[in-house]
Amino acid sequence: MRNRKWLAVGMATALMIFTLTGCGSSGQDSASSSAETEESGAPASEDGAGQETASADEEKGNGEVVTLRMWGGVPPESGPQQACDDFNAQYADKGIQIEYERFVNDDTGNLKLETNLLSGTGVDIYVTYGLSVLQKRAEGDMALDLTELMERDGFDQKEYFGDMALAYYVDGKPYSVPTKLDQYGIVLNKTMFEEAGIDVPTEWTFDEFRQIAKQLTHGEGQDKVYGMFWNSQQDLTYLFTYLTAQTNGGDPMYLSETESAFMDPVVLKSVELINNMMNVDGSSPTHTDSVTQQLSQEGMFLTGKSAMTIGPWMIRSIKDLENYPHDFETAFAPYPVVEAGQRNYTQGGYGDLISINPKSEYIDEAWEFVKWYALEGMLPVAEGGRVPAANTYDAQAVTDAFLKGAEGIIDAETTKNILIAPADNYAVPSITAHGPEISQVVKEELEKIFIGEKTVEEGMADAKERADAILNE
Repeated sequence: MRNRKWLAVGMATALMIFTLTGCGSSGQDSASSSAETEESGAPASEDGAGQETASADEEKGNGEVVTLRMWGGVPPESGPQQACDDFNAQYADKGIQIEYERFVNDDTGNLKLETNLLSGTGVDIYVTYGLSVLQKRAEGDMALDLTELMERDGFDQKEYFGDMALAYYVDGKPYSVPTKLDQYGIVLNKTMFEEAGIDVPTEWTFDEFRQIAKQLTHGEGQDKVYGMFWNSQQDLTYLFTYLTAQTNGGDPMYLSETESAFMDPVVLKSVELINNMMNVDGSSPTHTDSVTQQLSQEGMFLTGKSAMTIGPWMIRSIKDLENYPHDFETAFAPYPVVEAGQRNYTQGGYGDLISINPKSEYIDEAWEFVKWYALEGMLPVAEGGRVPAANTYDAQAVTDAFLKGAEGIIDAETTKNILIAPADNYAVPSITAHGPEISQVVKEELEKIFIGEKTVEEGMADAKERADAILNE
């Protein structure tokens, strides 16, 4: 009998005021070079949290300025730079300033970030995109346990973010503050749907989704337009987050702390759907093509090479007509489910998990920025499609920022229905056992399936055997 561990989250109070969804970084641009943090202020103790230093609310007595370095995966022009500018203006007389460094949210970019974290230079504050990655960083002494700072300042995450914030703790401790509310759905070219006589779906099954993708696929070679682009070269585990979790809840890779879910029927159907679309129907680029050609959501969807793609974290690019010129309207639809009526969970939760480097010399000053950014500094990034998670923001102000400049480019009705309207039952993770290792195992097996080395059943059976061995070590 399954021992599935789900976190039932009552969002009626905390999330009713959340009006928008955010998006993940597409990570397409080159990362900026790293730079050293200015070291002119009085350093904190090595562990930082327990050190009693001058409050950041007081002007530095010696007149010197502490300059913090923040690393994030979002291009600076999409809001982070303006947020930093706003902080610098407010804190100029308090002796704290901050500089923003872009890193690409891919394997290479994350390795560069972690190298700097471990060396103790160049990073005071940074953003993590995914709980399993945060878990690895927390366990690897790359993220500060914020318990003492929160207790000292009376910073109650449940007060600002609701019970769902607890799902982003690692081993029961807060190593980050969530800053973005996520709600996701399929991104689609509304103009292509209209020309094909297809209504934008408000619900659909795997079979219906697959058939529509085939219907929207046409052409050959360089002129081919695909019905769907899975973006698998960026993350092979999207199928768990955006297909399986709709039915199985926030722990789609687990049945329990000691058993993986890789042979679950919904998981198998999700893998089979993607494999068929890539390798049988030809309605999606193959995984091999996505990797070797370095395909991206912007390069496929915004150039009209695909009618649909997996997620709306490229909102900033959709609105950027200078760099991504297009004349069609983008709309959104819910993710499909295996069978009609199966939907139990809304795919979403918190993202943009902001942490402090435990090796930073300016722990207290970094904590001042983290609090400010999470509770009041995020309006500039809302224009780029990242919605503040805290309940301290004016709902209409965030809504206006999100849709600013999107007239005629983004369909307002489906945006509100899919990305904005708050839900009351999110698929929130509650199991983090060996998260990075389990994710790596299934990525390796999925790749073998999608390139034709194994069948769906063979690959997922091997994934389960390997994962269960890790969980029971």
